[in-house]
Amino acid sequence: MNKRKANDEGFTLIEVLAATVILSVASLAMMSFFINAMSFNKGNQNKTVMVNLARNALFYMEKQRFTDVRDYFANVDEVEDGNPVITFAGCSYDSALHCSQSKKRDYLMNFSGIQNILSPNINGRDYEITITYQKKIDQENSQKSALNGKAIQYLIPIRVNVKSASDPNRRNEAFVEGYVINEQIR
Repeated sequence: MNKRKANDEGFTLIEVLAATVILSVASLAMMSFFINAMSFNKGNQNKTVMVNLARNALFYMEKQRFTDVRDYFANVDEVEDGNPVITFAGCSYDSALHCSQSKKRDYLMNFSGIQNILSPNINGRDYEITITYQKKIDQENSQKSALNGKAIQYLIPIRVNVKSASDPNRRNEAFVEGYVINEQIR
């Protein structure tokens, strides 16, 4: 009869440790990938909220009376980069609208519910919305218009910019552009 030689089968301690180290390094790399993916996903969710807020504000402004919007931009002295803006800066709302500038408050009173549009709180985050009258686009439209420079009577080009009040990072900003159209041609 043949006797078999006893084989020592199994893994040595060094092999097990090497396999554990390799598995740990691979797991950490995968964990880093998932953490970055979650962070990117959260950023995209916030960006989606801001785009929806900007669209909501644009829709709100498109439904306002043309003369009220035109008068606000013509008479209120709040500007950014040389363009008149509508913001809620310097204002508060409890049961009534209070602004540091009485002229601004008087014109904002024409826009019912504007405080909810310009200073929303969504999912516990505060956002700041700025509505900018785009003078340059208005001047270009007036010059190119078939209306012989009278486009200003019918269209007000605006840009709605939304940013996170708590995080001024450029990634936490969104905007949309559109027009407030005179009721005569709506």
